[in-house]
Amino acid sequence: MQRFLLFFMLLGLFQVSKAQQVSEFVEPCGHTAVIEHLEKKYPGFKNAYDRQYVETIKASKTIQSRKKQIRDTTYSYDSVFIVPVVFHVLYSNAYENVEDSLIFNQMEVLNEDFRKMNADTVNIRDIFKPRAGDTKIKFVLANKDPNGNPTNGINKVPTTVASWGTNSGVNNNMKYTSRGGVNAWDPNQYVNVWVCDMTLNGQDQVLGFAYPPFGHPFWQSNVFVSDPEQGVVIHYKCIGRNNRRANTSTLLASNKGRVATHEFGHYFGLRHIWADDQFMANRCLLDDYIDDTPLQGTGSNFTCQKNRNTCTEPNDLPDMVENYMDYSTHECQTMFTKGQSEVMYNALRTFRREIISTAEVEVTARIFDTVIYDEVLVFPRPTESVIVVELTPEVLESSVNFSVYNTLGQKVIKETTLTQHETLFDSRKLAPGHYIGVIKANNGEVKKSVRFILD
Repeated sequence: MQRFLLFFMLLGLFQVSKAQQVSEFVEPCGHTAVIEHLEKKYPGFKNAYDRQYVETIKASKTIQSRKKQIRDTTYSYDSVFIVPVVFHVLYSNAYENVEDSLIFNQMEVLNEDFRKMNADTVNIRDIFKPRAGDTKIKFVLANKDPNGNPTNGINKVPTTVASWGTNSGVNNNMKYTSRGGVNAWDPNQYVNVWVCDMTLNGQDQVLGFAYPPFGHPFWQSNVFVSDPEQGVVIHYKCIGRNNRRANTSTLLASNKGRVATHEFGHYFGLRHIWADDQFMANRCLLDDYIDDTPLQGTGSNFTCQKNRNTCTEPNDLPDMVENYMDYSTHECQTMFTKGQSEVMYNALRTFRREIISTAEVEVTARIFDTVIYDEVLVFPRPTESVIVVELTPEVLESSVNFSVYNTLGQKVIKETTLTQHETLFDSRKLAPGHYIGVIKANNGEVKKSVRFILD
């Protein structure tokens, strides 16, 4: 942490002397500064946050399956939580007053990324594709303001404040009307997003930051969740996809709307994939506690190096630069993992449950059996050289096996446990003649005995 503070002190001194040289350094996310800010505001926060974070991870691993099956056709249903969002656009000039179209396409990006519906999932490396997850969280623009009046979810607010950037770590002034910003709409009812100028001395510094969900054990219930500073802050040059204000190489690398995806990840409880220890001596000491994200030492610095591996533990995988919680380019970022998705889903239900406006039941179906089996049948199908065994659902559920005997009582097909409504047995090795098919329960009880002829 001393290195972290020294880094920002040096950065501040550099800004003062920038007449000699212009820096293009940009800190993609102010999450670490947010944690430091909360530690100063609430001493003991960091340790308690670590403890609660780990408990949240554990809880996500013990969630009961929400899926249920119906016989013959498998139906899977899941609750998709719908969360209303309001964008507060603060502008001191027309250039900062971003177009509504950017807000609309930002919502498209959020929903595509959080639901694993983004087309560029095809770019995920094969080793990580099975780990990509769907958060089951859907975002909608608010349609009513706190007074019940209709709204499109975009709150445009002129301000006399030219910039909200600071070299002190975190500036929350944009969240207060009394300080030139705009007060949050009830944080228990909306995700508040402030879009504003985050430059410092004309330089792009922090692209966004967000507060994690947390219930401090020494506070009254939900005090932190309903804190007026809860929400997400996005630099106005980075809101939406293809923002024309992204006019530097660094900003162009962050111009697919995924600054918001990253910050919403923090809002729902995720840490950076490298666990914010990149300024420590042993950068592979800490983990994000999520099993399906590889150990990573540092964040990618606006690059997409898929051969990058900053921790070389035994059996370690390369850095997951595809992850939204890295600092890689937006072209590179394509996924949350299943573990991260469970953590966010669980954090929403645990710490931000009041913000859920409604839940959709998402149903998917896979037809594995189009025949209604209301009889137990055994019969040959000569054209395919098979013996067909059909079971009703009740018999199938009772656990049975099938065997075949010839007329001399010799077993020609040994007992085979039946696990499907319809099972086929190869008859090509059996001579033409009469046979008996026997279906038995595990206790030896004969459920069905059928004679059939093979031609």
